[in-house]
Amino acid sequence: MSVISLSDARKKRENTSDSKSQSELNSELDSIGPLHINPEDEYDPVMMVAMVVDTARFAPFTTKSGFARMAANEIAIAASEGFISTQLSESSYCNKWMVTADGLEFLKEVMHEAAPRH
Repeated sequence: MSVISLSDARKKRENTSDSKSQSELNSELDSIGPLHINPEDEYDPVMMVAMVVDTARFAPFTTKSGFARMAANEIAIAASEGFISTQLSESSYCNKWMVTADGLEFLKEVMHEAAPRH
């Protein structure tokens, strides 16, 4: 088993062309581009992201679990915001999403806002 360093992988990624697609589209889509998350959707996106972060806090889930597939958009947002991560240390990663310090702060803020006020 060989070990691939992150710095080598980053260098390799820098050498790939940004202007040319590396693969061809293999399915028909109505449009190409990002799927935008609409704040007027049936479910509150902030609460959905909070649910993902809370799940990672109490029961870290694998990157390929059923939950990860079901909540892929919310997980992408939470990871992009730094609320969850698979990083264990500076150069060590695992296959489980876990809450970060920023994620705990986010949950604290969301719970404070969601708490009933008298």
